[in-house]
Amino acid sequence: MAASDDAPAGPPAGPPSPDDEPAAPAPARFGGHSRSSVLRGGVWSAAANILPMGSTLALSVVISRVLGAEVLGEQSLVAYVASLMVSVLIYSFTMASVQLVAAAGGAGDRARLAHLGRWSMGAHLLGGLVAVVVLVGTGLGRDSYNLIWYLAAATAFVDAVGWGLASRHIAQHGWSATSARRLVSQALTPLLGIAAVLLGAGVAGVFATQLLVSLGLLVALRRLERRDPLPSPAGLPAPAALPVVRLWSLFALAALVTQVVDRRLELVFLDLYRTSVEVAQYSVAFNVVGIALVVCSSLVAASVPAVAAAHGAGEHDRVVSGMSRAARVLAAVSVLLAAGVAAVGPAVVLAFWGAEEYTEAAGVVRLLAIGLVVTPLGALCTAYWTGTGRLRPVLVCGGTGAVVDIALAFLLIPDHGTSGAVVATLSGQGSAALLIIGHTLRTGLPLRIRPTALLRVALVAVVAGVGASAVTAVLASAWLGLVLGGGTFVVLAAVGLRLVGLLDPEDGRWLAETLPGPAARGLRLLTPARSR
Repeated sequence: MAASDDAPAGPPAGPPSPDDEPAAPAPARFGGHSRSSVLRGGVWSAAANILPMGSTLALSVVISRVLGAEVLGEQSLVAYVASLMVSVLIYSFTMASVQLVAAAGGAGDRARLAHLGRWSMGAHLLGGLVAVVVLVGTGLGRDSYNLIWYLAAATAFVDAVGWGLASRHIAQHGWSATSARRLVSQALTPLLGIAAVLLGAGVAGVFATQLLVSLGLLVALRRLERRDPLPSPAGLPAPAALPVVRLWSLFALAALVTQVVDRRLELVFLDLYRTSVEVAQYSVAFNVVGIALVVCSSLVAASVPAVAAAHGAGEHDRVVSGMSRAARVLAAVSVLLAAGVAAVGPAVVLAFWGAEEYTEAAGVVRLLAIGLVVTPLGALCTAYWTGTGRLRPVLVCGGTGAVVDIALAFLLIPDHGTSGAVVATLSGQGSAALLIIGHTLRTGLPLRIRPTALLRVALVAVVAGVGASAVTAVLASAWLGLVLGGGTFVVLAAVGLRLVGLLDPEDGRWLAETLPGPAARGLRLLTPARSR
């Protein structure tokens, strides 16, 4: 399962179910999450996603420096299309199958459990075959770099088999064993890709190493699944197939919406209408900003299960309290991250990828950082609706954002290149986020974000961002600008937060009690004395 740098290492916030009805309970622990365990889960989730992203960015740097921006553009396009295929046609079936198989096992329905296990593998294989047809067909229609499309197709099919096996084990035993093996493969794949490039194997070597790692992971998952296989369906009555197919279809649709709005759909339009170099520039900028977004999204994903458990228990006050605190903390952190990425992100691009071909990408980073102001809060609301088993608002709001994104990409990218891609991305993400936030508020779930507190943090973020940008602008060396600009932002932000505080006193005390020791002490150092 190494075909895509976008594929997740572990579970998302929670699986949805159709028709706005709660999913059947799975054999797992519900509720009972302490605040500290939830936040620690978010930190580990963020690390599990950021570490592979870091190694993937390192691979991107090596490809660009050794093989050139055009080759990086080709590699980015293939990686995105493969990611799209795996997410929509394979991983969506994994999540749906985990929900269905776990529910059948929890209910003790041996016949349903056996047939769902068989159907799940069939669905994964079918999705893998469709992915192979799409990727091979695309490769046949290209004028160059055909081999990497074929290698990506082979990897996608191996991923399909791997996720098919993993889904059955996850449903019975949880994500821990699969996630650990997946994380190793995610970290190993880019490192082997870097070695392949440095040894002269070219971009084909990168995709060949992905295939080899996927095969190794498949062997590991097969051994894991054989320890506790599902019962055979022979002689057992089959359940109704239509509800199962319907649920799989809804998961696939939700995955497609996510891929369009939150990922790099603009790469396809840049490839169709512009150049491979522009594909590379946009991909680099998107991935740099994506690290900050992953931090927020991982913390969101870790906090939602406890909120969903409170919702299932009918504890409305606890739901409101949990969502409101999460929203206030997330809003404050998002503003700081947006300012930091806008100020220092361009220097990251110029230092690592080089100023010769990536000056435009540096400017794109600054623009894409705007989306960090609202997108994480939209992710919180989206995770709430999916975590409580209601998918319709997510599909409607996300689908609207997808339509906006595709329409603007089609209209703007042919004439305006990466500038048009930025407008399409921000419009799609922003409209989806604002719609889901608005729907959440209209349904009687107040987020209770305090404008005055957020304004104070925004002022600190602006001052720190302007100061850091000024430092990077006057320095000729991108590396010096990165170090001194980043240091300036940290110092100015720390001083500003020490004066005005990151959160209101009540939220600050709550967060300090929740964080582990060193982080709690760091937060107290950034908190005004009157607020402790």
